[in-house]
Amino acid sequence: MIIDGPTGIELIPGNGGKDCPGNGENGNECCCDECNYLGCCIEHFRKKPCNECVHIECPRNENYGLRLERIRALEEQIKNDTI
Repeated sequence: MIIDGPTGIELIPGNGGKDCPGNGENGNECCCDECNYLGCCIEHFRKKPCNECVHIECPRNENYGLRLERIRALEEQIKNDTI
């Protein structure tokens, strides 16, 4: 889950920003100018599809293998008290 710091709004990048509560519609403040994932909402700037994305915190990330690998690495660090 990606949360906009100043507003506390959950950000859901992609799909042209249509699904994002921080898109400025429905009475919410627009967070696009501060969003690190704005490029995911603008097709012209999109470099990789969601199934190749490495940002595991993004709710649209389809790369479950990478997500699972990262979770296991973090669990191992916690277990070994190296985090």
